[in-house]
Amino acid sequence: MTDFGKCEKGPRARDLARGSYLFRVTEDILVAMEDLGVTKSELARRLGKSKPRITQLLSGSSNMTIGTLSDIAVELGLNLDKTFKEYSARRYRLDTALSSKQALTDPEPPIASIK
Repeated sequence: MTDFGKCEKGPRARDLARGSYLFRVTEDILVAMEDLGVTKSELARRLGKSKPRITQLLSGSSNMTIGTLSDIAVELGLNLDKTFKEYSARRYRLDTALSSKQALTDPEPPIASIK
């Protein structure tokens, strides 16, 4: 699988990433629904939406807002914490490493002169 965080930028890259992310998210939702025995009709009822609207969202023919994604996740007991978790962890490690390196390269604090 391509690492879209490191690929070339531009409209084509964005389109490829969008398609991949959309597929993975909707596939995860559909698999969770199947595992839990939740139909599109049941999910629609729980969310207060129509079955055709749920079908549109899960087929990728309609954009899903972050709010709707969150609502679906809550109803299915899914966790969205992984969304940017790898980036956050990598950034934390980088920040920690930079802080440690900076501490090693900072000149020693000046010693107060004795009067």
